[in-house]
Amino acid sequence: MDVRDAKGGIGISKSGLMFLAEQLRLYPAEVYEVATTYPSTKFVSPTPAVEKAATDLDSEWRVAPAKSASFFGGLVDGSNGSTPPRSLADYRESGGYEILHILKSDPTAADDLMQKVAALNLKGRAGAGFPVARKWKQAKRSAGTPVVVVNGNEGELGVFKDRFILENEPHAIIEAALVVAHVTGADHVFIYLQDEYKFAQSIFAKAVAETMQAGLAETVTLDLRRSGGAYICGEETTLIASLEGRAGRPTERPPYPSEMGYKGRPTIVHNVETFFRLRRAWGAQSDVEIPVSRLLDPNTSLFSVTGRVRNPGPKLMSNLLRLVDLLDLAGGLSRGVELGGMVVGGSCGTLISAVDCERPLPDLVQNGLTLGTGGVFVFSSKDDRRAIAFEMAAFAARESCGKCGPCRIGSKKAMETLVSNGPLDTVLIDELSTVMAEASLCGLGRNAGRFLKTLPSYFGDPQP
Repeated sequence: MDVRDAKGGIGISKSGLMFLAEQLRLYPAEVYEVATTYPSTKFVSPTPAVEKAATDLDSEWRVAPAKSASFFGGLVDGSNGSTPPRSLADYRESGGYEILHILKSDPTAADDLMQKVAALNLKGRAGAGFPVARKWKQAKRSAGTPVVVVNGNEGELGVFKDRFILENEPHAIIEAALVVAHVTGADHVFIYLQDEYKFAQSIFAKAVAETMQAGLAETVTLDLRRSGGAYICGEETTLIASLEGRAGRPTERPPYPSEMGYKGRPTIVHNVETFFRLRRAWGAQSDVEIPVSRLLDPNTSLFSVTGRVRNPGPKLMSNLLRLVDLLDLAGGLSRGVELGGMVVGGSCGTLISAVDCERPLPDLVQNGLTLGTGGVFVFSSKDDRRAIAFEMAAFAARESCGKCGPCRIGSKKAMETLVSNGPLDTVLIDELSTVMAEASLCGLGRNAGRFLKTLPSYFGDPQP
């Protein structure tokens, strides 16, 4: 149900929540808890006439788009300037979906493909690097019919690599998800897209409709879902809670989703890039006319480059030797800018000095640097590094679901410490980082803790 306030804003009112609670036979507190989990939900103060209209059975409950962080920039809505995605006909002409016919006609093909995925040592690209084949095997061993989930809830500051893939090759993702479903015996595929990616949503809605009309899904249900704008729903157990209509909060593991996930069924969750790269296992090859297809090469990485560069956007690079080499792909530094450093790995990544950006990347990785989600924010020598660190901490505090104390309290205290004047309280930062990294329930708090751990050594004598 949606209502409009005096300014025309779309949202849901208190009476709308009460109406939903009554219809769903839930306590009002339960409905309120779910609604307030998602930043896209907007509560309005409607006029009496509009309040009355909120009870109309034909009304649709809508949500307003969430606002993105501005300091890091990034591509949020609208086309990213890429060429139009290939149609179903063009994709099939290049060999797309042929693997489905093989899996249906050859009883041994599924096991053969599973073994090939394991032999190639294909791993998830969401940051943890969990072996793909191991997830599939866990799901097949577990009780119940498996479910497959495409995790497209990309919500970190200045990160949009998955969006680049989504908008350029939607059928590659759908094909890969259907293959995983056939190999593991799943009968349902959820495609869970970031709430602000309106353009990608429209592209996928068309691609899903094409696939279903062509009879390529058959026994598998393709279900396109839109997230509610909560970054935490990118964590797989939280994403599953969202799909089930519950508040977006993580759950403890084990059991892991591949053993017991969506409605108690084994659930395989991979992010968009993982699904795209999986196609290498059944012979998909890159095409010079389709830049995104270069990701089929395991040595090629996709970065989201923003900040003080002339040409920000998604950047493909093979065998990256130094972080500073990414500047050439982004058109160089903005006019009159001297490199101050980079934030690498997303909103809970690592602050890298300009000197370290020149060092060999393998040396940095050996010393603990992780590329994470491939986010790279370039800042100048005149940018306030403490303000950058504050925004990163503020993001963690804002996106924390609040379920566990280490993340809820630690992220807020870190933000308050970074925004205050005076020297950085390195003792407090070190204590917060240890507690958050070791005791947080999910990756948001743990990664935020690891980010905090790097601050004392990076700042030295911190800027006020």
